[in-house]
Amino acid sequence: LGSGSSLHQGSPCGPAREMFNRRGDAKKHDLSDGSGRLTKEVLIEGKGPRLSKGKLARIHVVGKLDSGEVILNSRGKRPLEVVVGSGRVIEGWDIGIMTMQQGERSVLCTSPEYAYGKHGKPPLIPANATLTYDIELLDWTDPPAMSQMSVAMLGFSMVLGFMAWSGLQS
Repeated sequence: LGSGSSLHQGSPCGPAREMFNRRGDAKKHDLSDGSGRLTKEVLIEGKGPRLSKGKLARIHVVGKLDSGEVILNSRGKRPLEVVVGSGRVIEGWDIGIMTMQQGERSVLCTSPEYAYGKHGKPPLIPANATLTYDIELLDWTDPPAMSQMSVAMLGFSMVLGFMAWSGLQS
């Protein structure tokens, strides 16, 4: 991540980023392939190490469409918890959140390729939507481990499934 990397002039999020309260001296980074399709603008610097893949991140987030319509807002509510780098959230979040430090607040601009793509997520997110997220990384931990009982039940289920499959093969 180059400090103060310039954003591609054709960035799809120019107008959308203006909807968030930003500092004029915010550091801007292109997290995509240099095309500006996934950008991050640091509003408040964090401290410590960057978040690593597989961690359970607690975040506050406000997400908006280009029109300014709010599609997600956790501020003033319980923080969202997401396991980063697991593919359980949009790719823009997986990539962007893993570049953050504890206490950091940044605006991520995600083109459709890094969000919901050509199909969107009707009815809330239209096809080919560019989304802008104001994300604050509160903290992170290791995800909760499966209990011994859950592991035992999973193993038992796998054995039963194998037995059923074996029976079908004979």
